[in-house]
Amino acid sequence: MWNGNKHSVRVEISISGKRKEIHIGKDVVRLLGAPKYLCLKINKAMDSIAVMPCPGKEYMSFKVPDGILLGKHVSMRVVSSAFVERILAVNGYKDNNTYQVTGNYLEKNNAVIFNMADMRLFKEE
Repeated sequence: MWNGNKHSVRVEISISGKRKEIHIGKDVVRLLGAPKYLCLKINKAMDSIAVMPCPGKEYMSFKVPDGILLGKHVSMRVVSSAFVERILAVNGYKDNNTYQVTGNYLEKNNAVIFNMADMRLFKEE
């Protein structure tokens, strides 16, 4: 399925304030072992998000779309108005723009951590 090196891939998420969604990149799914479900976890300060595999019944768990690694037009998007609005507001970002952030893979925890201070503007809307 993939022959990459877990330490050299570029993993990103994008957060769209206008569409109230988080797009999780395919490399994140690959890096985490193509699980059936991914969870979003946020710390109390709301300044970082962890994406990790989890059981389907866990809070903030989302099903990974079937065929995501094989299809060009398949993507993983998490739509949550309250979550997106809050994370952008707490971190001082405008809620009508789209931002990208590159994550760091923690092999010990099989998780990708995204620091909100590292977000960069992708598109003004």
